[in-house]
Amino acid sequence: MRKQNELFNAVLKELASKEKELADQKWVFERFLESPAWRWTAPFRWAANQFRGRRNGHDQMRPPNSSTSPAVEHAERLESAVFTPGLEAKAYFEELCRMSLEIFLESGATLQLPQPANPTVSIILVLFNRAELTLACLRSIAENHNLDFEVVIVDNASQDETHQVLERVRGAHIFRNDSNRHFLAGANQAARECRGEYILLLNNDAQLLPGTIENALRTIRSSSDIGAVGGKIILLDGSLQEAGSIIWKDGSCTGYGRGDDPAAAMYNFRRDVDYCSGAFLLTARETWNELNGFDPVFEPAYYEETDYCMRLWERGLRVVYEPSAAIIHYEFASSKSMSSATRLQARNQKVFAERHRATLEGRAEPGVDKLVYARSRVVQRRILFVDDRVPHTWLGSGFPRANALHRVLNRMGYFITSYPVDVIDEPWQEAYSDLPREIEIMKGMGRHLLDPFLRNRRGFYSTIIVSRPHNMEVVASIRAAHPECFENVDLIYDAEALFAEREVSRRKLMGNPMSEAEFRSAFESEIQLAAQADCVITVSSNEEKLFRSHGIKRVEVLGHSIEAIPGDTPFDSREGFLFVGAVHSELSPNADSLIWFLDKIFPRIREKLGDVPFTIVGLNRSERIQAMVQPPVRITGHLPVLDDLYASARVFVAPTRFAAGIPHKIHEAAARGLPVVTTPLLAKQLNWTERELALAQTAEAFAEQCIAIYTDRERWIGLREAAVSRVRQECSPKAFEDSVRRFFGP
Repeated sequence: MRKQNELFNAVLKELASKEKELADQKWVFERFLESPAWRWTAPFRWAANQFRGRRNGHDQMRPPNSSTSPAVEHAERLESAVFTPGLEAKAYFEELCRMSLEIFLESGATLQLPQPANPTVSIILVLFNRAELTLACLRSIAENHNLDFEVVIVDNASQDETHQVLERVRGAHIFRNDSNRHFLAGANQAARECRGEYILLLNNDAQLLPGTIENALRTIRSSSDIGAVGGKIILLDGSLQEAGSIIWKDGSCTGYGRGDDPAAAMYNFRRDVDYCSGAFLLTARETWNELNGFDPVFEPAYYEETDYCMRLWERGLRVVYEPSAAIIHYEFASSKSMSSATRLQARNQKVFAERHRATLEGRAEPGVDKLVYARSRVVQRRILFVDDRVPHTWLGSGFPRANALHRVLNRMGYFITSYPVDVIDEPWQEAYSDLPREIEIMKGMGRHLLDPFLRNRRGFYSTIIVSRPHNMEVVASIRAAHPECFENVDLIYDAEALFAEREVSRRKLMGNPMSEAEFRSAFESEIQLAAQADCVITVSSNEEKLFRSHGIKRVEVLGHSIEAIPGDTPFDSREGFLFVGAVHSELSPNADSLIWFLDKIFPRIREKLGDVPFTIVGLNRSERIQAMVQPPVRITGHLPVLDDLYASARVFVAPTRFAAGIPHKIHEAAARGLPVVTTPLLAKQLNWTERELALAQTAEAFAEQCIAIYTDRERWIGLREAAVSRVRQECSPKAFEDSVRRFFGP
C-alpha cells in the first residue's frame, strides 16, 4: 500500500506541476476552462476499466492516448486497488478538482456563463460546500455553447471557498441563504426565480458531457406527453450509476444497470421509465409549477424526484430515459456519510410508499430476475428480431424491408429488440441513424452469445422473427436444446428470399451449374428450416404459393414499403448513370453485376456517349471493383442521403444476373423518378414488363438499352411515369402498415 501511495502522490505531483505552469498565464488558464471536463476523468475511468478487465480475464488492455497524458502514463503502473470503484476514485478526483480550484482562485480568472434575454433552459444548482466540485460542474456547463440557457444558483450558506468561486462567476443568478436549507427547499427556491421554458435540475457534483442538454431537450420536445427527461449517469470509475430507475411494489428503487458498462447495449436505447435521478432531470417549467415542484414532506432530500416523477405519471405524463444525455457524477457529495444518506432514503421510502400505495400495488416485488421487465413502463408486447445486421435501409439485401417492419411495429407500441448476429464495429450514432432510438439494439454480442441471451430472457418475448436460413438454423438448434425458452413464443421465419434459387443462378452463371440432386437438397433444406417456424413471411405471392405447396400452412405476404417522390428535375437537366447497392463480398449479386457492367457494358456506352459519368453508391468491399474504377466512374461509398444523386442522374442501372426475392433497389430508383435498365431476371421477380423497365439479357443489348433511354426523352418519360405508378400501387407505405397491423394485431 505504501508503494501505491508513493505512485499516487507522484501522479498528483506531476499533474500539479503541469497545472502550475498554466496558472502562470491567465489567458492560458482561461483556455483551459474551455477544455472538455470529461478529459479529467480519463485516467481513472481507464484504470477502473482495467480493473474490471483484469477481473474478467482481459489482462492485455492498455490505456488509450497514453502519450498525451502524464496521468495516463502513470496509471498503468498503479495497482488496480488504488482505483477500485468507490472512495479511491473519489479521492483522486477530489485532488484534481482541488488543484484546479486553487489555481482558479490564484489566477484571478473568471468564468463566464450565458445571459440570454429569453432562456430556453434554466439550470438549477443547489450548493452546500464542495467548491471544488461546483467549479468543475460550472466549467462543464460553460462548455455548452450552442444553447440559450441561464444558470440559477442557490448557495445554502457554504463555509468553504464556494463564496470565492461565485464571486468569479459571471452571468449566473445567485441567491445566498443564511442557513443550509438543503437540496429540496433550495431547488424549489431556485425554480421560482427561473425564466426558462424548461428547468434542468443538476447536481453540483456532476459534470455534463457534450451534447447532453441538447439531446435531452430534443427528446422532451418530441412529444407533448413527456413530462420529464433524465439521462445516463456515470460514476467516477467509469461504471454506470443508473440508466433510468425502477420503483418496486414496496417503494424501494433500483438504478437500472448500476455497476455495469455504460456502453452496453441494454443502456443505449430510449425508453419510458418509472423515474430518473434528480442529479439530472429536465422538465417543463409550466409542468413544474402545476405540480408545485418538490413536495416538502421529503425534506431535506431523497425521494423528492421519485415522487415528482410518480406524480407526472399519475397525470398522464411520461418520464423518459435518454441515453445520449449523460453526466459524470460524484454521488453523495453533500452527505456527511453514506449511512446518513441511507437513513434519509429509508425514512422517505416509507412516506413515498404510503402516498402512492394504490399505484404501487400493481408493481412487482424487488428481484434481479424482474429487472428486464421493470426497466420499461407500459410495455407488454415484445418482439425480438434476429438478423445478420442492424437493418439499415442502405444495406439492401432485404434490410430496407426489415427496417420498415421495425418502424411500423414500433409505432404500434411493440417493444423491439434487434439482435445482429454479425459483430460489426458500428457507433451508436450510426446504429440508430435510420431506426427509432426506442429500439433496443444488442450490438456487439454476436452469434455465440445468442444462446445465453435467449435463455436469460426466457419468457420475455412473445414473438421472435428470424431472417435468412443460416440464422434460422442457429435459432432452431437453440430451440431444440432449450425448448423451455420458446414456450408461448411465436417463432416467425422471414423469408426475404429463397436462397437456393439464388445459388442455382449464381452457379450456372459461374459455369458450375448445380445438379438436380444438389438443387433439390438445398431447396428442401431451406424449406425444412422454414417449416420449423410457426409462421413464414414472404415478399411475394409467388413465394407464398411455393411454401404452401410444400406443406407450410401459415404463410403471410409482406412486400416492400417506399413513398414515391419522383421530383421534377427535367430530362435535359440530368446527366450520367447511377447504381445504388451494397457490395458485401466478391461473390454477392451486386458485385457480379457491377463487374459485368464495368467490364462488358460501360465501355460500349462510352463509345457512343463519350465520358458520361457513372456513379456507384453504397458500401463496397470488392477490391476488384475498386481496382476497375477510373474516371468517369466514381465510388462514393455509403451516403446517408441520396436526394441530390437521384435528382441529377438520368438513368439507373441494375445489371443483376443472379438474385432472389424482390429487387428493392428498382423500387427505390423508380420511386425517385429514375428510369431503370435491368435484366429480365429482376423484371420477372417484380412481375414488371417493358412498359415499366428497359430490359436486356446480354452485355451488348444492355448497352444499347442504356444508350437508347439516355438519349430518347419521350421513352425516358414513359418509363418513368409507368414505374412510378407501379411503385405507388405496390409499395404504398400505408398498405404495408395495414398488412403489418392485420398480421400482428391492432
